[in-house]
Amino acid sequence: MLGGGQRAFLDVLDSADRGVLLARTRTIKARKGQMVLSTGESSREVFIVQEGRLQALLYAANGREISLRDLSVGQLFGELAAIDGEARSASIVAVTDARLLAIPDDVFRSVVATSPKAADWMLRRLTAQVRSLTNRVFEMGALHVQARLHCELLRLARTCSAGDALVDPAPTHAELASRIGTHREAVTRELSALARQKIVRSSRRRLEFLDIERLEDELRATLRAPVAEEAGW
Repeated sequence: MLGGGQRAFLDVLDSADRGVLLARTRTIKARKGQMVLSTGESSREVFIVQEGRLQALLYAANGREISLRDLSVGQLFGELAAIDGEARSASIVAVTDARLLAIPDDVFRSVVATSPKAADWMLRRLTAQVRSLTNRVFEMGALHVQARLHCELLRLARTCSAGDALVDPAPTHAELASRIGTHREAVTRELSALARQKIVRSSRRRLEFLDIERLEDELRATLRAPVAEEAGW
């Protein structure tokens, strides 16, 4: 259910392609809470995060937030509109003060079209996104809240550095709830249960994984159990 990491877009380019791209970029600063892109707008630029953290969000008619993914230093967003010319498919909000590189869509497409390394990077990225969305559709339709949280926690654990089991800053309980389609109280309750089992330790904006193997075992046990009643089948 979990995908591996991917090198940053700029890192895969050779010096000539990187120079062409950087010569046409502009720097944008965003303050915490600022909406950088809005769902449905017609802009086409592609962005690379240089500093700070952002979130990709969707908003329901009732105002409920659906969190799609976090965006941290080195990550890229906005490429879908640059590729297909359609409207923005999600809103991007700065979680902290942030600094971004903005790349014109024609420059981005040109680099991807002429650089085999960039093209391979983009193919792998889009494939990873499809796999991630497939997993999330399964989780939302077939798993109960506890199992969905376990899946999300294991995704977070994969972001930790080798030999390190700490996420700092970690998503808030409300952010985790938005990612897995539940409410903050349910996330708080489940994290408290995992803390009592000494599987995780959570405090303020820090999340430490004490026993990842046991968390994986808990999820595997859930996946082996019947899910028809919970999924409404």
